[in-house]
Amino acid sequence: MNQRTRFLVVFVCTLLLMTSVAAAYKGSKLARGPVEDFSLTTQDDAVYNSDADSEGVTVVAFMFTRCPDVCPAITQLLKGVEGELTERERQDITFISITVDPEYDTPERLTEFTTLHGVEWPHLTGTVEEMRPVWDNFGLVVQQNVIEAHVMDYQPAETSLTIVNTSGNASNHMVEFSGWTLTQLMAEQANISVNASLSTYGHMIHGLNGVDSPSDWSWYWELNTWNESALAWEMANVGVDSIDGFENSSLAWMPSTSNRSELPAPNATAEASMTFMWPNGTTVQSNISTFNAYHATRGGLDAAGLNATIEMSTWGHYMSSMNNETAPSTYEWWWNLYLWNGTAETWESSDYGMDEVLEPNHIAWAPSDINISEIPPPVQNHNDTGVCNDHGWLMGSGDSMHCMCDTGYGWDGNDRLSCISETIEDYTVGHSTITYILNSDREPAVAWTGDRWLVDDFTADLRELLDRENLGGFSDENTPSLSLLLTSLSVACAVIFLPRREASDDENEGKGGKMEAPPVN
Repeated sequence: MNQRTRFLVVFVCTLLLMTSVAAAYKGSKLARGPVEDFSLTTQDDAVYNSDADSEGVTVVAFMFTRCPDVCPAITQLLKGVEGELTERERQDITFISITVDPEYDTPERLTEFTTLHGVEWPHLTGTVEEMRPVWDNFGLVVQQNVIEAHVMDYQPAETSLTIVNTSGNASNHMVEFSGWTLTQLMAEQANISVNASLSTYGHMIHGLNGVDSPSDWSWYWELNTWNESALAWEMANVGVDSIDGFENSSLAWMPSTSNRSELPAPNATAEASMTFMWPNGTTVQSNISTFNAYHATRGGLDAAGLNATIEMSTWGHYMSSMNNETAPSTYEWWWNLYLWNGTAETWESSDYGMDEVLEPNHIAWAPSDINISEIPPPVQNHNDTGVCNDHGWLMGSGDSMHCMCDTGYGWDGNDRLSCISETIEDYTVGHSTITYILNSDREPAVAWTGDRWLVDDFTADLRELLDRENLGGFSDENTPSLSLLLTSLSVACAVIFLPRREASDDENEGKGGKMEAPPVN
């Protein structure tokens, strides 16, 4: 082999090596044995057997419906992945989501979750006894106290609202719910009209749903608060504007001449509850089961004394004007919702409407054409050096204070004020979670942690695995798969080199093993 030929072969083999590196998975590559088959219950209350989809690639996500941030994001990301696949690829790919909170995640709640996010793949639950072998099978350590803390410790009073006007001026406001704000929200939800006036003493209710109090004051609309200790309604001793909706989240309006004892008890499971009693004794109850960005926006605006026009459409609430600045009808820009990413410490444009953003921590409203870096960060304590081992930020206060750990980090046992590294082989599910890609042998081949991954990267890993296994239509294209191509080129390199070396050895033996020295120029 002459020098030019050798150089060409080395160059081709180098390209081969570069190609093999480029073909590596973008997620974390795993080397595990196959997971065992399991049977669980779907959101449709049907039995799902994992061996029914054993011929193709399976995406397995772990989630729980009460998860306020990561799980909804992962669901939307997987929805995006599903949308990127061709019809032929979908035939060999199965998506399933498995809860880590089965005592709460009934089929009914899983149905609500899938309907909200517009997905149809199986979301699985079961009894704790049925779920534990499945979690163990995937190497998950599910800690209920971690789940409960991130669910139950949401504090609406810790939510902040940032507003940036068209001139770029920004202001930060803490979200507050006065009795007046709750009255407006609850009445709107129950489709009850409110006739009220504002005086130096605050708002006064004159009528509800067209039933106005008489001008002779023979009766008036009376506000009542729920006494948790006495388990009874009491007439409010302050005006509706002075009521703290966080401390008094159960309110009732009734005619002053009605029998207070006939008011039904509030909904104990709701975040906020309001009862309306009419003069004939009939009642209507309105509840907020989960606070969302619409509630937070209204609470922040009312607390700051700012006006806004929020309208309702078939897609939910939308902002049309803020503090007398109306978005143009030509859609050159619009009032856009931004969410604070505590892990990346940056604002991100929301992919959802304000009604769909549940239990928000920090939100911002700004013109859609703003440079997102110009939105100031919310006031938090997560930048403090040493807090959460520098891998998270603090949420809550007092006994409920805990770290919101960065992706890949979790609590150190029961120490909620620390964040230590988590490993994929023994993964603790809490604030973060994990998504696996299984090959046709049921072996977890790739893992993606948290929700900070890209749809294109995850889709690329799926196609890489389909290609390696000749699935998803890749084997139908009459094109050798990447793994076959790499193998063939490797053999070709060996064939090129080895025979020539043997021939050289024979020639050397014929010459007594002596090598002629190359000529010296």
